[in-house]
Amino acid sequence: MLEKENLTKKIMTFCDRLPEFCSPFLLETGTEMANTTRLAYAHELDWFFGYLVNYKPDFCDMDPKDISLEDFKKVNSQDISRYLTIIRDQGRAERTVARKRAALSRFFSYLTANRMVPFNPVNAAVKVKIHQSDEVLHLDMREQIRFLDAVESGDGLTKRQQKHHERYRVRDLALITLLLDTGMRVSELHAIDIADLDLEKCSVVIIRKGGNMQTIYYSDECRDCIREYLDQRKVSNGELNKRSPLFVTSGDKRLSIRAIEVLVKKYAISSIPGKGIKISPHKMRSSFAMEFYAEEKDILALQRKMGHKNITATNIYAKATDKKMRETRSVIEERRRRLRENPEEDE
Repeated sequence: MLEKENLTKKIMTFCDRLPEFCSPFLLETGTEMANTTRLAYAHELDWFFGYLVNYKPDFCDMDPKDISLEDFKKVNSQDISRYLTIIRDQGRAERTVARKRAALSRFFSYLTANRMVPFNPVNAAVKVKIHQSDEVLHLDMREQIRFLDAVESGDGLTKRQQKHHERYRVRDLALITLLLDTGMRVSELHAIDIADLDLEKCSVVIIRKGGNMQTIYYSDECRDCIREYLDQRKVSNGELNKRSPLFVTSGDKRLSIRAIEVLVKKYAISSIPGKGIKISPHKMRSSFAMEFYAEEKDILALQRKMGHKNITATNIYAKATDKKMRETRSVIEERRRRLRENPEEDE
């Protein structure tokens, strides 16, 4: 709850310096936008209005707060294109430029739907083409095992980290196993309460991106990890309130998204040198998707498990897995050749 309040305060700070007609878009209740998304849009609008007062003659020397809706109707597709070109010329990545374009399109779509502006100028602005790579950064199954072993043993942690490892080992193992078992988003994991769990059915109800609820399933091993963790909390705190958060701090407060990210990074660095620094909760989601598709080859089941509304998002993992299969088509032949050349090679 505190994290949500902090996000709202940050959004309000942006609203205080943006034109008044931005506030309904950023604050209006009843929409599907998460607070993190609203804050991201607030950042993007702040960038765009900064561009307008510095580059568009109609707005020069104006304070963004003073721009009226009538003034804003003067913004056209050429302005949008110029803005995106400036961002690109600053050396920003294609994805960054595409994100800024998408944020403006969402904003203008909102204004158009509410009849505040006559049309969406982003539609006619320059397009941003993202060159998709078939590579997906993830942990393969061997790396996942090393990761889990590090969580359980504490091997590879710094001396300072090892001092606190035993205190959090059971919690961290349950958390990491749940991420790797289900591929859920970190925001979905963060929001889980004890009441959402059904340990008999190995299931948990999560709130998907957009606010929909879905029941997803985890393994027997994961269930045992969660059960051990809850039993440990009962020893310390007595009978648990079902409405309590599932993953908590030492002070029994809900573990924040930032804390989960730090936790994942800590064990990734200790268990997978070099690659670990790039591993985040989202990359663990990718790890689940890659290994599930490699094993099952069921794109529709993976779409359901990942909570994707559009199968195009899921297809990224299928393409990456298929590429890996092509690249490894000769590994058996190579292994056979090595054994013929060196019969003493260990199996």
